Amino acid sequence: MKKLFLLTTLVLFSVKVFSQVTTTTGITIKDEFYNNRPLAEILADLETKVGAKFVYDPTKIKGLYASYWFDNMPLETGMRGLLKGSGLKFYVDDNQLVHIVPKSQKVYVKSSYNSGTYYGGNSAVPAPTIADAGITAPSPQGTTPQIAVNRPAMEAIPQNTRRQAALKPATKFDFTFTGKILDARSSEPLPFVNIMIKSKKTGTQTNVDGYFTLLKVPTDTTTLILSYIGYVTTTIKLVPDAPISGITIEMEPDNTELDEVVVKGEKTEVLKAAETIGMFKMTPRNIAKLPNVGEKDIFRSFQLMPGISAANQSSSGLYVRGGTPDQNLVLYDGFTVYYVDHLYGFFSAFNSNPIKDVQLYKGGFDAKFGGRISSVVEITSKDGNKREFNFGGDLSLISANVWAEGPVTKDKKVTFSVAGRRSWAGPLYNKIFNTFNSSTTTTQGAGFGGGGFRQAQSAQTATSYFYDLNGKITFKPSENENVSLSIYNGEDYLDNSQNLGLPFGGGGGFNNTDLSKWGNTGTSLKWSKKWSDKFYTNTLISYSNFFSGRDNTSENSFVRNNETTTVKFGSIESNDLKDFSAKTDIEYNTSKSNQLAFGIQATRLNIQYSNSQNDTTVIIAKNDKGSLLTAYLQDQIKLFDSKLVLKAGIRANYFDVTSKNYFEPRLSGTYSVNDRLKFKGAWGIYYQFAKQVEREDISNGSRNFWVLANNSYLPVTSSTHYIFGFSYELDDYLFDVEGYYKDIQNDTRYTLRFAPQIGRGLIANETFFNGTGKVKGIDFLVQKKFGNYTGWVGYTFAHSDKYIAQFSANSFPSNFDVRHEFKSVNIYKLGRWDLAATWIYASGKPYTSIVGGYTVKLLDGTEIDFTNPSITNGNRLPASHRLDVSATYNFSRGSIGFSVFNAYGRTNVWYKKYQTITDATTGDKYLSITDVNYLGFTPNITFSYKFK
Repeated sequence: MKKLFLLTTLVLFSVKVFSQVTTTTGITIKDEFYNNRPLAEILADLETKVGAKFVYDPTKIKGLYASYWFDNMPLETGMRGLLKGSGLKFYVDDNQLVHIVPKSQKVYVKSSYNSGTYYGGNSAVPAPTIADAGITAPSPQGTTPQIAVNRPAMEAIPQNTRRQAALKPATKFDFTFTGKILDARSSEPLPFVNIMIKSKKTGTQTNVDGYFTLLKVPTDTTTLILSYIGYVTTTIKLVPDAPISGITIEMEPDNTELDEVVVKGEKTEVLKAAETIGMFKMTPRNIAKLPNVGEKDIFRSFQLMPGISAANQSSSGLYVRGGTPDQNLVLYDGFTVYYVDHLYGFFSAFNSNPIKDVQLYKGGFDAKFGGRISSVVEITSKDGNKREFNFGGDLSLISANVWAEGPVTKDKKVTFSVAGRRSWAGPLYNKIFNTFNSSTTTTQGAGFGGGGFRQAQSAQTATSYFYDLNGKITFKPSENENVSLSIYNGEDYLDNSQNLGLPFGGGGGFNNTDLSKWGNTGTSLKWSKKWSDKFYTNTLISYSNFFSGRDNTSENSFVRNNETTTVKFGSIESNDLKDFSAKTDIEYNTSKSNQLAFGIQATRLNIQYSNSQNDTTVIIAKNDKGSLLTAYLQDQIKLFDSKLVLKAGIRANYFDVTSKNYFEPRLSGTYSVNDRLKFKGAWGIYYQFAKQVEREDISNGSRNFWVLANNSYLPVTSSTHYIFGFSYELDDYLFDVEGYYKDIQNDTRYTLRFAPQIGRGLIANETFFNGTGKVKGIDFLVQKKFGNYTGWVGYTFAHSDKYIAQFSANSFPSNFDVRHEFKSVNIYKLGRWDLAATWIYASGKPYTSIVGGYTVKLLDGTEIDFTNPSITNGNRLPASHRLDVSATYNFSRGSIGFSVFNAYGRTNVWYKKYQTITDATTGDKYLSITDVNYLGFTPNITFSYKFK
């Protein structure tokens, strides 16, 4: 059991989890639209146009009509949509024939063999059935079609039915029996399992992937014996009419330990989970084993956890349980970091080398944390080596990274740690820009006012760099006292300008300037002391600054009568946030089973934001200031010999902008049934006073900006968390499940689409709109914690809706409503090598498209183009998935790592970009639509070295 986990290879397992096991036609339908046509006519038309072959009973589809658009999709994908609501389903057989059958038809499940007797398909022995499992697969000749499912469970069969089947005489002789053998608990293929025919004492072995072929089985009433070291010997009695090919057999691990060589040493986990509700913990040393684009990255690693979305591949920010990155409280040595992305989000703002520890709370967090409604990330940096000086660095295809640490004074009471990182324009850097700023992008446009479709050629060039600096000095006056000064600074510069040649002839062009700059600066001074075994204090003062600026202006030039005319339009925006804070946290252990925590905090916020149009028209200008005073109290008590642990707390806030008090009661608890099984739950209310508002920009991708809540059009955002789950641990494994529900109030969006009068100035309540949100979901985690092979499988099912009355009469999916996410992480230690593979699948994100547009002439004679959006988030992008692999060779003073991001080159869409283009000859305007894609196949190499 210690040598096995959920999968032997990521690709084989993961792809099967998210695709039905079925034969496919291999047909892709480019563009076929059917509007309320008889289903029989649609099938006949598809047979003629794409060569598909359908098999069905005409009486079953008589009178059925359907409407569907096959838009560049596999036939199987389209058939799901075509048959939706019809009461029919389909499967594809080995001859690529598409069979259409009623959903109500009972079918045989392709069940697993288990110890004992398996009973399969004949009329006398009812097989397990599923009313509707989607796509179906071919069945053995002469039987009803079988539904192809991933991990079907056999249903219990009455004892008298078993006796009837056992008495039935054999119907097959000297046949071949094929299938695969899996670990019953992990579904990992088991290699080299012995399969023996009991009567003949002969048999075969599975191969390295767990597949077997057993020749010359005497009869279909034969008994087989399966044996494998560390697993319970399994006896299988075949039964007439049961399937004999493509069989899945599961074996149970044996709990009896074999004699082995015992090696003493510390067990190290890549991920530590389930210690408290919703908590994950990682260390930079361990995440270095995971595949990466160019840097080992804490935030990218957390995206591999269930409940934390990885659907937005362009951001290292954390989208936790339907929340957005601004709803996460990110603390670096006690000061708040307000933005965490470097370089399109492929890296976080945090260099892993100076980081010592990171903890993430997905929800239900303690009363000591406040100001955010979703989650908490607490980062602690290294104090510095007390014993000796050391330095080192990393060099990759995208950045250089150096660090140093050591004692400052001879008595070694003062230590330091410093690290710096900067990108460089290497091959990987250039590849990222070639991906996001393609030199030739063909776009398809829809005409304004009923115009036709045209094509435009765009050329984008970009230059960019990022850097960050970390420093920390630590002074220890005594063994129980610590004083530290921590400093961070990071910045990005991005030129994402674009040149677009018009397709209409006559010269001219479209130049777009898109210059962006953003970054963080932060510092904290901390004094902590352990006064006694019972009493501990931690006092901190901090400063944090987030700044961003963007010049997104465009010049549209055209030639008419040998004269060139240039029109300039666009926007300039900037955002600057300053945070001054001071706080004291106190812990007091009143007894062995009770701990009190309380503290106070004062924060002063100053947030400025401005957005101007065409260099002259001010759309919005805000200069917000406010103070927040906070106190909290929390009591942790252990009952029933520490089996039950309860935390009850309350956080009280006074916000001077609204002159109101905000109370946040919180309660969490865990109950350990035994050493393996634990139940957990949490409830709490959370408020957010500084929030990032989404500025809707359908044409170029929405942007966000920080604002401070007020008493009118920007109310304080709140959220109520409800969480319940359980975890089960074996020696090396962790099984963890958490269900959650979040009720969000006063979620804010900013848009100009509802401004009633252009030219007279804008009113705040015409541009800021508030609504509610509902998030519900469930996270599953299965982790292999120790051994040469470690990793985990995570799955999240979630539903995130928003309701803003001005946007829609009904609730609509939030921007990051990703219903299904599956993640598989695999790490194998082979001597000096660490081999790793991760696979991520995410269903499509919703988006709002543009369906048309119009032009408004202002009082000064200039014109502004406006667009007509579709239903809010009424469309969905295609599902995304990718495989990342890496191999790291470790030597005494460093390592060299090879990794591939998106190993099979999947094209995943980031967002759709819309631009207005004017025909210089006719004056007609057209809408250019571009798919902006995420990064494709990307190899990387990283060299790390330390002096000692």
